[in-house]
This record gives sequence, structure tokens and C-alpha cells, in this order.
Amino acid sequence: MFINIRKDLFELVNMIEIKIDIGYILEEIEELSYEVQKMSEIGTKMGGEMREIYDSLYKKYEDKLASFLTPREANHLIGKIMSWIQSLPGLI
Repeated sequence: MFINIRKDLFELVNMIEIKIDIGYILEEIEELSYEVQKMSEIGTKMGGEMREIYDSLYKKYEDKLASFLTPREANHLIGKIMSWIQSLPGLI
């Protein structure tokens, strides 16, 4: 499970960098939040953080899910994902 989540987080970074539309990015964040929460009690916090970002982006892009993240949003989200990747080993 750990390896799959880490791989999916790296793929999510790639999706953001190549400008995949927000609908796909949101779908990935949602799935990953559930997977991380299943890993351990500590994962519940990280999964909750993922869910907060999902909710925030969904509210903003609810009517335009085919659009792209702004460069600022993309950089912020990539930074969060990289911190999740670094924190992932602590969940085991």
C-alpha cells in the first residue's frame, strides 16, 4: 500500500506539472486521502489535510472542472504533495 500511495503521489505531481485539468487532479486527491487514512491512525491527519485541500479546490472550481490550476496554486499543491511524500514513511 505504501509503495502504491507514493507512486500515486508522484504521478499526481506529474499531472499538475503537465497541466491536467482540475477534475482529474481532484479525483486523485480524493482517492489518495482515503488510502492514506486506511494506513494508520497517523494517516488520518494527513488524509484529513488532503481532504481539506480537495474541498477547497472543489469549491473554487465546482463549475469549471475542465480548467487548470493557476501557476501559484499548482506550485502550492506540488509543495504540499512533496511534504506528504516525505511524511509517508512515518505512517508505517
